[in-house]
Amino acid sequence: MDKTHDDIRMEMLRRLAEQAMTDLDFRAVARHDLLGALRQYGYDLNDRELALVLRFRAALEEAGVDLFLTQRLSEADKELLRQALA
Repeated sequence: MDKTHDDIRMEMLRRLAEQAMTDLDFRAVARHDLLGALRQYGYDLNDRELALVLRFRAALEEAGVDLFLTQRLSEADKELLRQALA
């Protein structure tokens, strides 16, 4: 992970969220090793970005959202997630 930059790259975080919603292979890796999945799929997050991802994941888990999307997301659910990242 790149620790030298502290700017938050929202476009990259949106791309990560979209991949997490649509890519079964990414989710299969992230389910057991989020940091490994981020590295494997080319997400070089800085400390602030990683903290946001971890907080977002924890908030979803606390809200009872199926983190591994074993249930299919409706288009409305996907849109809510996109808006949360906007």
